[in-house]
Amino acid sequence: MVALGLFVLLEAKPGKEDEVEVFLKEALPEAEAEAGTTAWFAIRLGPTTFAVFDAFPDEASRDAHLSGRIAEALEEQTPRLFAKPPAVNRLNVLAAKLPG
Repeated sequence: MVALGLFVLLEAKPGKEDEVEVFLKEALPEAEAEAGTTAWFAIRLGPTTFAVFDAFPDEASRDAHLSGRIAEALEEQTPRLFAKPPAVNRLNVLAAKLPG
């Protein structure tokens, strides 16, 4: 079951779109290794706009993700890849269908 989530909006710097795509794809193994991350999606919304949506069963799992390796890498790469800091939105999941 999932109760909480994150929606992180990312705006690539001009000319860095392909690097952002690679960066997000390479984050998948880290997300898979996080026991408390129930679902994780890297999304391209437009030519320069990307997002990450992830879901968690509880606050401890979400906090662990926010202090984990993906968040660390995102913080490190923000000045190089992104036009502005990531917009991190905490959310409550009202309903979900997951494979199972």
